[in-house]
Amino acid sequence: NDYNLSSYAGRCASFGSSTNSFLLKHQDKGFIERMVEEVKLLGGNKELYSRIDTNMMNGVIDHFFIREHCAIYSWRETFFSKHFPDNSWFTVDFDDEDEFETEDRSQECTIPFQITRYFDRVMALASANVTAEFTWLKQQIYFEKNELLSDEAERKYRWEDMSLQFVVDDAVGGGDDVMQKIVLEDMEMGFSDVAHIVAEVHQTGPKKLEEMALKAVLLSHISGGSTNFLPLDILPTVINEKAAIGMYNVEGAAPN
Repeated sequence: NDYNLSSYAGRCASFGSSTNSFLLKHQDKGFIERMVEEVKLLGGNKELYSRIDTNMMNGVIDHFFIREHCAIYSWRETFFSKHFPDNSWFTVDFDDEDEFETEDRSQECTIPFQITRYFDRVMALASANVTAEFTWLKQQIYFEKNELLSDEAERKYRWEDMSLQFVVDDAVGGGDDVMQKIVLEDMEMGFSDVAHIVAEVHQTGPKKLEEMALKAVLLSHISGGSTNFLPLDILPTVINEKAAIGMYNVEGAAPN
């Protein structure tokens, strides 16, 4: 990155970027392999983890694996807090006249962005193994912030935020309907996305057998299994459509 070195924020970001480059040259790949224990949260299904990782890097909602995405997101939050405690990293705000902001706000605008879009790099930096004379650099790691993508990540993958964002009571977490619609459109969240999130976090009864069966089919294909299930491309069109866009539409019945 080319930073404006005439500003204090630019000089800090440049120093942090150089620090990161140095540490990445000393990453411990064995450590990284051991840390991918998050796959255990998915029953050891590495293919499903790869799908979730790709979805998070691209801000995609997977209607049939919402809980699995939230489990991975929660694990990554814990990982970040453990390996990058307070005062061991920094970020800068190039848009703020003061160039720095409160610690809590910095974390809110940085951590969700990093653990979804750049988690491979987060793990690599956590694994850096340097000699004693350079250990102080591990307290000077720079993480770029992105307020919009951090907010999007929390709305799509953080269970606590998902549980509150569509409630009716303004005092609890709802808000102006027009503003909510604008935010959702900016994040490319359509009716089906919202319906699946609401159905998952506010579930009041068992899911339809059709949805459960379709999830089993998708999981088999993600895992590369084809013994017990027909290929998706020869299944009825309506099944393929639901696999692609979800179970719910504006004209359909409300989820349980």
